Amino acid sequence: MRILFSVLLVIGICANSWAEQNNPVTTRPTVPPATPSDPQPKSKSTVTFESLAQMNKLIELGVPALALSLLDGEQEKRQQFTADWYAFEYKRILLLSALERWPQIIERTQWLFDTAIPNKQITRKIGLWFETQQVMANIQLKNSELALGQLQHLLWATDAEYRDPSLPAIWRQLVIRVYLQMQKDDDARKALIKYEREYKTEETNVDWILLQAQILLRTSRPKQAVELLNKIATEDAVDVQALLLIAQLQIDPKSAKEINKKMREKLDGKILSRPARWAYSYVAYMASNVLADRPAQIVNLESMLSLGIKSPVFDESYQVTADDLWDLYNQQGLATANNYGLLFGNDEQWQKLSNKLIKVEPEKALELNVALVLQTGNFATKQQQHKTIVEIIEKRKNGLELINELYLHSNKINDVNVLPDEVRYRLVDYALSEGDYSDAAVIMKSLKEPPEGKTIFDWRMRKARVLILQGEYDQSVDLIRRTFYERPKITRQELDRYIQVVFDFQTVQQHQQAIKLFDLLYIAGLDENLKREIYFWKAESYFSLEKYDYAALYYLESGRAVTDANNDLWAQSARFKAGNALILAEIYDDAEKVYTELLLITDSETRKALINQNLQKIRLLKSAVKEKQPKV
Repeated sequence: MRILFSVLLVIGICANSWAEQNNPVTTRPTVPPATPSDPQPKSKSTVTFESLAQMNKLIELGVPALALSLLDGEQEKRQQFTADWYAFEYKRILLLSALERWPQIIERTQWLFDTAIPNKQITRKIGLWFETQQVMANIQLKNSELALGQLQHLLWATDAEYRDPSLPAIWRQLVIRVYLQMQKDDDARKALIKYEREYKTEETNVDWILLQAQILLRTSRPKQAVELLNKIATEDAVDVQALLLIAQLQIDPKSAKEINKKMREKLDGKILSRPARWAYSYVAYMASNVLADRPAQIVNLESMLSLGIKSPVFDESYQVTADDLWDLYNQQGLATANNYGLLFGNDEQWQKLSNKLIKVEPEKALELNVALVLQTGNFATKQQQHKTIVEIIEKRKNGLELINELYLHSNKINDVNVLPDEVRYRLVDYALSEGDYSDAAVIMKSLKEPPEGKTIFDWRMRKARVLILQGEYDQSVDLIRRTFYERPKITRQELDRYIQVVFDFQTVQQHQQAIKLFDLLYIAGLDENLKREIYFWKAESYFSLEKYDYAALYYLESGRAVTDANNDLWAQSARFKAGNALILAEIYDDAEKVYTELLLITDSETRKALINQNLQKIRLLKSAVKEKQPKV
């Protein structure tokens, strides 16, 4: 939704000046004017300016999350609700927008409204800026009715004296956006006409031109849309090119065949970015609609849904869903059934035809099975039909992605139990690889036992990982403990999977749980290399918990776990870490002994320098301790 980001940029430019002009308290120092005899002084920058400039550089480098992390520490140094504090607060909201953390924007702005004292700690003008950000976040979250109500209040109930000149135009643009989101195309068109009467057309704003063009296309004004889109340079602008072709289809439906051919030339056998492939597939889909070519519609829908695009390539109104594909499958399946004279109620005939078609025309077999499960009303009981559907799709490139969309993101399906167990198992792995933990959890809950060929241990370790990713740490540990109680011995492959679960606990900073899980292992029975790794990672958890004495113990165990390898690089690294842990535990004599012995076997001059620095540090700390001891 590109226009929202451009709006954020526009009103973000005004942020610092609004804070200075409208906040009753300011901490920004003034600069005395230069006298004629003095050289012209350089502009003095405050710490605020320098810090915000540094954050802008981080955003340019593509690391807005780092900038947000640094912002917290910088903002805390400022008195709350002063101009400098607000400068950082504006930047916080813009960073959250860049990271698409819309719920956090709503939560943070609401906290500000509930906490700051009106007209004392927050002026009405500053408040309007934050209210506008909250509206944008609600639009992104598709809270359309709420956003429209907020915008209407801002437009009708805000005194002109408190409005920054740029805000009313922005609010009008957002109203248009909300109408489009609500599928109120005529209202969007009327709002656009009113906007154009009251405000100057932004001919240099590509996002605004695209929005206008989309409204014109949706209200059957393609020629006007083309006039607007031709103002944009189309080189490498896939979205603009695609909208021009969609407009051409509206102007001249007879061009559909030629446009479809051009899209196929761009798509077939070519290396394209996923957004570009989606855009060209969408145009081909629209052309196939004009041509009433259902097989082509299906091919293009399958392509788009298999790409896994998370954000819209165009405006949200130009989207396709898994329901659209189910409907097309159904229509084609019914046509095939009619051609063969099949009747509902005779599943045996349908199954016989399906078995025949699978060998020569698997696409028709898929569509036939979809028609059967959608029409009979016994959707959940048609296990064989669902099995056939997914087996056909899974053989294709990106087949698992398409199955995921059809069965987990469609209103046609309300129970994943219709899927064969082995498919659900693979979908769990797919969901985990894509970071869709909620999907993984839904599928996991539908499976009581692992699919054929998979062990209980393997399945439960996957389930334990999903529980961790959902923040259900205690449930994950309970599942693991129960598994170990039932299965006292495990294979090396199973051990590797188990250790990955323990690493997950460490990743989410659940180090106490990780240590308990390490303790479940009978380490004495493991090979030496595996021992040294487990000791090391166990030490890391103790170190994170600031239990430095235990950390030192296990670092040393790791260093000497492998026979005749006490001085290799792994052992040296473990012993170096042990020395550091001993210093933090204030066990200075042992730390000095570890570093002194390490110095004798270290070849690296860099590491020798570090060891000598730590030895000097230990001597200073020991001296300080002696000074504090009472003299006899």
